[in-house]
Amino acid sequence: MKKLSLLVILGIFAFSFDVSAQTTPTTVAIDTVAAKAYIGKYKVKEGPFEELIVSIQKGQLFGEAVGQGSAVLAPTKEADIFEVVGYDGKIEFVRNDSKVVVKAKLSIQGNVIESEKQP
Repeated sequence: MKKLSLLVILGIFAFSFDVSAQTTPTTVAIDTVAAKAYIGKYKVKEGPFEELIVSIQKGQLFGEAVGQGSAVLAPTKEADIFEVVGYDGKIEFVRNDSKVVVKAKLSIQGNVIESEKQP
């Protein structure tokens, strides 16, 4: 039942992502050189989608839950933490001891979806 609830919540979230991405005002462009550390494919451990893709489009960082939708990821005052624009959600990029991004944690509507960056 818990997984079904998560799937329903994420389905609504994904549908809303597409709508808000079209109506949200333009956000501030990020430092694309620094943001390259986040770019890539992340394999989801447990969730309603298998992969999260992070890219830069028109000077903005984007996150796409494959098959679910995409949204702008806006920088916050905290390093490696971005707001999922239009939602009460955040994504945190986790670095290893060598300061390389190795994971992403998507927190949305009280749920946390963890993923590992693929080589």
